[in-house]
Amino acid sequence: MKRKVAVFGATGEIGGRIAFLAAKSGHEVVGITRGNRNFEWDQQGIKFITGDKFDEKFLAELAAEYKFDVIIDSVPKIENVDLYEKYFPEVENVFFCGSTGTFVPLQYFPADEKHPWQEETPFNFYNQCVRDKYALERCAAGKFPVTIFRPTNIIGEGRVPLELWGGRNIEFFRKLKAGEPVYITQCEDIMLQSGYNWDLASAFVLALDHPEKVRGEIFIISCKRAITLGTYLQTAMDYFNSSSEIIKVPLDKLVETYPDVKIRHGMDFLLCHMNLDISKAEKILGYAPTKTAQEGLIAALRWCEESGRL
Repeated sequence: MKRKVAVFGATGEIGGRIAFLAAKSGHEVVGITRGNRNFEWDQQGIKFITGDKFDEKFLAELAAEYKFDVIIDSVPKIENVDLYEKYFPEVENVFFCGSTGTFVPLQYFPADEKHPWQEETPFNFYNQCVRDKYALERCAAGKFPVTIFRPTNIIGEGRVPLELWGGRNIEFFRKLKAGEPVYITQCEDIMLQSGYNWDLASAFVLALDHPEKVRGEIFIISCKRAITLGTYLQTAMDYFNSSSEIIKVPLDKLVETYPDVKIRHGMDFLLCHMNLDISKAEKILGYAPTKTAQEGLIAALRWCEESGRL
C-alpha cells in the first residue's frame, strides 16, 4: 500500500529513520525540517522541505501543494493537534511519537497500554500526557485520526547512550574506557528497557499498512525485554574490557563528586523501573525488534568510538 507521507522532524534521530524506512518501503515521503539535513545514511526517495510546523502560512501552503495520507510527527506539541486538524482535515492517519515516560512510576510489571497515565505524578512526562489525552479525545470525536507510539529509552548509533548519572554524559563512558574509578548511586537493581532507534522507527512504517487498525490506539515500542542497570553497566564494562572500580555512594555524595554533571533531576527518572509489554505492537503491527538492550548499547558505544566521541 503506497501512501503519501509527511514526516515532521525528518532530521531527528527517530524522524530521520522513519523517513528513510518509509521511502525504502515504497511510500512517497516528504520530510519537513527547519534546517540541518546531515545523515549517516542515504536520503534517496525523500523530498525535503524547509519549514516550521507552527507556522500557519507554511502549513497552508504545504496543504495546498500536497494531499497527504499520513502525517508523522516525531516531536509533537499539543498545539500541533489543532494545527494539523485545521490544515489537513482529510488526512487518514496522524502518528505522534511520545514516550513511556508518561507511565512512570509503574504500578505493575510489565506495564502495557492500559497502565494509568493521565494523572500527573512526581516523575512522569505530564506535558505529554496532556497532549496525548487531547489528541485521543479529538480522535474519539471523529476529528483527529491519531495513533500514539510510546518508545522507551532510545539507544543505538547516533546518540550518546544513557549513563548511570541520569543523563547522556559521554564522560561516564570515557572513565569506563580509561579504567578510572566511577561513582554511582545504588541503582543496579533498577529495571531498564531500551529501544534500538532503527527498530523504533520501523514500528511507524509498519503502521502505515494498517490505517484502520491503528487509529485511536497507543503502542508501546521497545526491545523485547528489560534488563537491570547492573547488567547495562556490566555490558559497557565488558565492551571496553574496563577495569574501573565502581564506587556506590548516596545521591548527595554523587552530586558533590561530579558538580559539573546534571544529576539530580535525571536520577529521579532513572530510578523508576522500566519494564514494558510490547505484545500489542507485535500482534497488530508485526513489530519485531532486532536488537536487545545490550546489543543496542554496544551499537551506541561503537558509534561513539567511530565518530571520535570516545
